[in-house]
Amino acid sequence: MDTPTTLYMRSNANGRLDLVVQPGVGGRGTLAVDTTLATSASLALQCDRRAETDDTLPNDIDLLPAQSGGLLARRGWVGDVLNDVRAGSRLWLLARGKCDETDRLLGAHYADESLDAVAQYWGVTVSVGAALSGRNTLNITAQIGVVSVSRSVSASA
Repeated sequence: MDTPTTLYMRSNANGRLDLVVQPGVGGRGTLAVDTTLATSASLALQCDRRAETDDTLPNDIDLLPAQSGGLLARRGWVGDVLNDVRAGSRLWLLARGKCDETDRLLGAHYADESLDAVAQYWGVTVSVGAALSGRNTLNITAQIGVVSVSRSVSASA
């Protein structure tokens, strides 16, 4: 008899996620993809989405030409080039922000953008909030259907 396993995602203070593998038969761990709304929403908000060509990358310096070089500079999942729908969020672009009102509005937009495809797939509504916390932190919260997800973005400059 097969017992269902679940993909657990836990975010630590650095925004990194780990997978928990449950023990299986014969001492081998088993891992099954959790296909619930909670996992879809968490992945959409926590993963990095590829930056658009007109986005300013966190390591770019204004008014200096010939930046944003390199294949990996724009992050994101390489498989996005094959899809019309992009996965993840562009919240990582705010890492060098000033954590001001402009960043708060951009953060809310990026979160809403990342959860839009998930909401359409599941047929639920999304409500996104963004709040400045302290001097260098932006807290994003989203209610998607019956699921709540959150992410913090800390500015490094």
